[in-house]
Amino acid sequence: MALTPDEILNHDFTKKGSRAYIASEVDAFLDQVNGDYEAIIAERDRFANEKEQLQVKVDELEAKREQVNQSIFVAQEAAERLKKDADAEVKKQLMHAQESATKIISDARTKAEAEATKLAQENADLVVEQNELRQEVESFKDSFLKLLTVQRTLLDNDELAEAVHRLPMGQATAARIEKAGVNSAAEAATNVADEIVDDAATSDTTVEQGPVVVFPETEDTADNKS
Repeated sequence: MALTPDEILNHDFTKKGSRAYIASEVDAFLDQVNGDYEAIIAERDRFANEKEQLQVKVDELEAKREQVNQSIFVAQEAAERLKKDADAEVKKQLMHAQESATKIISDARTKAEAEATKLAQENADLVVEQNELRQEVESFKDSFLKLLTVQRTLLDNDELAEAVHRLPMGQATAARIEKAGVNSAAEAATNVADEIVDDAATSDTTVEQGPVVVFPETEDTADNKS
């Protein structure tokens, strides 16, 4: 067991004859040892107290370090989770944008193809209609030319010319004959028919309506009406 300062100070030494220690010197030395020992003990106690205080601070720092590490760990988990969520959201948005762009392009292509098909069909229908109209115009032109040819043949007939000549002449017919400078209504009718035939032969799409020839009623027709 370690000695205390009081035990060192109060320790008695055995004295024997002349060889014994001088008591005052021993006491002075013991006082010095006692003082140094007390100082060492005080310093030890101070160091122990400081150690305890430092240990408390170390424990506090360790606790704070654990808290900081835990906070860092939580922050890292949160950052990784946010990064993962952000990556997933970016991929989702990118996929949605790609799908939207693909749909828009597909719809536009489908609409364009449908419009092109519609325009092609309308163009084909217009071509067919144009050909039909051209055929109708040509047919009407041929029929009208045939009719004019028949009328001209009838006008060239002497009996028909005489019948036309005997018809009462209106003001418009008289003015036309006078303007044409012809001598008879038959000659005027023949000239008008020639003009109509020439105009119809040179026309491509339209034919103006010519004069209508009125045939005189024969005696048989008049009898049948009466």
